[in-house]
Amino acid sequence: MIEDSPESFVARWRQHAASVELFPHTEGSPLLEMRAGSTLMQLFERTGPYLARPGRAQVIVHPVTESVERVDDTTALPGIEVTGVSAFEIHARVVAVEGRMVVMDAGIPLVVAVLAQQGAPLAPGELVRFTNRPPAHAFVLLDERRKTRGREEHYEDSI
Repeated sequence: MIEDSPESFVARWRQHAASVELFPHTEGSPLLEMRAGSTLMQLFERTGPYLARPGRAQVIVHPVTESVERVDDTTALPGIEVTGVSAFEIHARVVAVEGRMVVMDAGIPLVVAVLAQQGAPLAPGELVRFTNRPPAHAFVLLDERRKTRGREEHYEDSI
């Protein structure tokens, strides 16, 4: 199991959230559109479709992959190439490893689930590349300004 709940995932990995720009939601769509650096991404939102508001936000970006390939080319720059809806080819540097969960730097922080890595365990500092299994997930951190007296403020979006 990768996570017990979205809330426990956020609590565990919040320090690895990426600073992104969120775009308005399409009504009824589970996809969250955002810009991370110069990359436009669509991610499956796991924290509720009406919590995120357009604008700057902190988001845990969580792709899942079968395995990663170590890259020897030290000239390769970390980055994310969009190959489809919520599908990416990623070059990244390993930051930390906790079992199957690997924190990576791909120009933005990623919390990657690596399901079946072969060979030696990954180590911090290694440069890797991989493609994710769509959809990649997004966990939006609630803005502290939207909390009131220790409880979350929820918005009514109905007309």
